[in-house]
Amino acid sequence: MRTRFGIRHLNIYDDLFTLRRDRIARLCDLLASRPLGMQFNCAARVGHTDDELLEMLKAAGCLMVSLGIETGDPDLLEVHKPGVYLDAVKDTVRRIQAAGLRAKGLFMMGLPGESVESIRKTSDFVMSLGLDDMNMAKFTPFHGAPVWKTIADHGALEEDWRKMNCLNFVFVPSEIGSRQVLDRLYNEHVKRFYSDPYWRKKFSRRLWQHRHSLWRMARHLPDMLSAMRSFENPPRKKSPA
Repeated sequence: MRTRFGIRHLNIYDDLFTLRRDRIARLCDLLASRPLGMQFNCAARVGHTDDELLEMLKAAGCLMVSLGIETGDPDLLEVHKPGVYLDAVKDTVRRIQAAGLRAKGLFMMGLPGESVESIRKTSDFVMSLGLDDMNMAKFTPFHGAPVWKTIADHGALEEDWRKMNCLNFVFVPSEIGSRQVLDRLYNEHVKRFYSDPYWRKKFSRRLWQHRHSLWRMARHLPDMLSAMRSFENPPRKKSPA
């Protein structure tokens, strides 16, 4: 990927990436001893991210570590992320950043039992962490998930598989009442995070580190605009003669 396609960064999308310590140690040793000229992001579990592990990841070329936090409300956390505590989240974020890595928080909005107050708590907690990046998914229940059997007891579900992609609110908790309220709260939170002066200052300082991406984006801007127009105005099929 590096030599043929010029790839400089990849995201390892595996929630259990750091579960097997021996495997991670071998991989990090290889990447540190034979650098590929690439960086990567990975995920780790809150409370299972010690300083030695973070040092190994940093030496191997890791740029950012993501944490599945889900919510900043302690009561919801106990139900949907048992074994994870807010103090441990804060400590893990601190350790990641102290190791010279970036910390990304992964959250969900619209969980069963969610309320306007719990969303406010989550938003305040996110802002208190000093994260380098944040992702707020829209809770989407799937068949087979532990929560599926009781989902009907907690709100209204729109079982439309075209929308079940964590980008749409297909479930509305009974404490919220409407999808419009959820959408408004979601937009308010996302805007709050990315308009925060502290985050914007941190981001602006790092633009030069990503100059290759900026150059690539500028270089391929005509193709990107062309692709956007094709989605907005898809070509019509010709009628048979």
